[in-house]
Amino acid sequence: MNPSPSESLETSVTSSVRCPRCRRVFDCGARGDRSSCWCASMPALPIEALESGTGCLCPECLAGVIARTRAEEEGTAPD
Repeated sequence: MNPSPSESLETSVTSSVRCPRCRRVFDCGARGDRSSCWCASMPALPIEALESGTGCLCPECLAGVIARTRAEEEGTAPD
């Protein structure tokens, strides 16, 4: 018996997704075991730093959000 399309997505370790910011296609490991995704090695962000419901960001966009958030927390962000 073949799995349904939704089951295939849920059990897949990585899948190609499109970044909601830059529209670049990248591999996301959050579909399976979230701890195995590349983003688990990135610094944690407060939930309010991300836009609700947009999905996963590519490595470059996530790194940019992390850098901006850290700069704002340190008071060094440009006006």
